[in-house]
Amino acid sequence: MTKNLWNLLNSTISIFMLLFLPSAVLAGDLYVQSIKARILSSPSLGSRIVVEANRGEVLKELEKEGNWFKVSYKESTGWVSRLLVGPKPPSGKVSVLEETEEKLEKGSRRRASAFATAAAARGLAEERARISDQLKVDYDGLEWMEKINISDEKAAMFIIKGVGK
Repeated sequence: MTKNLWNLLNSTISIFMLLFLPSAVLAGDLYVQSIKARILSSPSLGSRIVVEANRGEVLKELEKEGNWFKVSYKESTGWVSRLLVGPKPPSGKVSVLEETEEKLEKGSRRRASAFATAAAARGLAEERARISDQLKVDYDGLEWMEKINISDEKAAMFIIKGVGK
């Protein structure tokens, strides 16, 4: 193959990739962080539920609009709140509420939706952005710190000696 033909072929392939692959490259996997995530027909809380995804399941991100992601899940397409999903699989930690064997339905009021619960836990109303978006949290670093074990003796010596004395 001549050098000019080879360059033309490379240029054609590059143009094809630039035109048709960005949507596939930009679309990432999102993981359901809440116990269940409702995938809705439009980016609004009052819209029709298309399908529900369970914690840890993978959703394909198609686009983002404000606080909503348009996703494909199994053979359905819809919108999910960004409060219910994340870029990493949920951590292995188990909620105390998930482990309880008590029946909470008896004598309890109507439960809040998964979205309302997640939003309340994060201190977010639908119409305002999270303050924490300004300060990104390093959950991997936090998990690493939680694995460090310090003996009581070392902690006591640290307190006795003080910092910077």
